Amino acid sequence: MPLKLSVVVPNHDYSRFLPRFFASLAAQTLGLDAVEVLFVDDKSSDDSLDVAMQIGQDLACAHFAAVPLERQGRPGPVRNAGLTRAKAGLLLCLDPDDLLAPEYLATLVAVLEAEPGLGFAYTDFVLAEENGPTREVRLPEFDPALLRTQNIVAPTAMFRRAVWEQSRGFRRDTAYEDWDFWVQAAANGFAGRRIPRALYTHCVHGANFSNQARLEDGPAKALIVRDNEAFFPAKTRQWARALLAREAWAAPLSRCIIPRPQDVDALLAAFSAEVEKRRKR
Repeated sequence: MPLKLSVVVPNHDYSRFLPRFFASLAAQTLGLDAVEVLFVDDKSSDDSLDVAMQIGQDLACAHFAAVPLERQGRPGPVRNAGLTRAKAGLLLCLDPDDLLAPEYLATLVAVLEAEPGLGFAYTDFVLAEENGPTREVRLPEFDPALLRTQNIVAPTAMFRRAVWEQSRGFRRDTAYEDWDFWVQAAANGFAGRRIPRALYTHCVHGANFSNQARLEDGPAKALIVRDNEAFFPAKTRQWARALLAREAWAAPLSRCIIPRPQDVDALLAAFSAEVEKRRKR
């Protein structure tokens, strides 16, 4: 059977999650005989590689490979290493602490096969906090205008090889690597499709890279704008340059939100008013 899908699994010290992750992969309604799985390990200090290789031997997929790397320290370069090796026409990156509903792969593959004009597809998800409640997260429909202000695409989106080949990959510049990747896709003219069903569970815990990314929120957002200037309005580019230059007026605004032109105007007006107020004292 021709290879249909490559699944890249970036990993660092997630050995404890691997049995349940691979169990959810093995339980997919899509036959894995057309799927390759590339487990890319970011120099784990636990037994992740041994566990993955042991489980991978019994995974009934077209091809399984465990790829050890020197320490990269963030998921983007690890994903890139797997995607560079991937051979299928459809590509997917999955973190090993997430859990897939049985129809996850089949649903995304079916949508992309039915709509050749789509570049990628994504689903809603269940957010499960460590020792806390779970809730369903409903993502917005794909809209490039909305992507300019917030990340509306799940990191588990399935995408065509062309999206990857026309990108610069998951770049190190920004801590919001996923967001930057989808911005690249939209800037290259690829459209996405949201599937309004919660088909995977995203587990939140202290080791999530996204926790570190939020600490770099302002510069991470500004770097997305700087590296994809043609995709953003001039006022937003002005804000990004000013924030990276640490100009006093360029506040980062709300977490995970890139300012619109009107927001930039408001920041400039507020700063000018404050300067004038201080001048009159």
